[in-house]
Amino acid sequence: MDRKSLKTTAERLNVYDESVINKAEEYLRVYQSKSSIKTLNDQAKTVLCLDLAARFVGRGFDKETALTLSGLKKSSYQNNLNTIEKLLELDRSVTISDLCVQLGCTSIKDDAEMILNKYKQLDKKIKDLDHPQYAAVATYLACRAKRISVDKNGIAAASRLKPSQWKELIGEFEKFGLGKKVVRTTAKEYLEPDDPEPEQQNIKKVDIEEYEDYEVWKKRILDEAYAALKKEKENDS
Repeated sequence: MDRKSLKTTAERLNVYDESVINKAEEYLRVYQSKSSIKTLNDQAKTVLCLDLAARFVGRGFDKETALTLSGLKKSSYQNNLNTIEKLLELDRSVTISDLCVQLGCTSIKDDAEMILNKYKQLDKKIKDLDHPQYAAVATYLACRAKRISVDKNGIAAASRLKPSQWKELIGEFEKFGLGKKVVRTTAKEYLEPDDPEPEQQNIKKVDIEEYEDYEVWKKRILDEAYAALKKEKENDS
């Protein structure tokens, strides 16, 4: 596919950043020189390379439109994306920052990283923590805690897990109390158990007791007592 066709496809995906387009062009060139796979047409290859380029540069990407333009089913799209990624030697660990940009939820980046770091501390089982599944689940839980709506299918696909494995890993995080929602108050922040349908629940209000200095309290009580006695004497007279 020539550059003009590449730019046309990019525009249909609302990708106008030249750095993304240039990177996608580079990926296409390398892919075509390395791969003998004939099952993908030029349009699908271009869409997939634009997806990888947007991820590399750190730009958002419209997955739904990409699926339509590629002509692939979701599972086939993700499998081919993974294949090209490996072929181009791009299969580095996916970071929370990458996922937040892709999903448009950069505001929860710090929360997701806190969840992931806590999980690494608590779960001592030997595992490949560079696998994208852990960053994906931490990002998902942070979004759920903050009631931020994200593409669940997209984030689950990024984890490279089967649906049953995805649910199982979420359960592992929740086992350590990491599937909780953050409730902010004016004085402190605390955690409470997550609800199945958090958007339908009301956030509890916390009444924070204000402590009064003893001497101030003592003076106030005496003043009130004297005032009451004075009023009583006036009534008697």
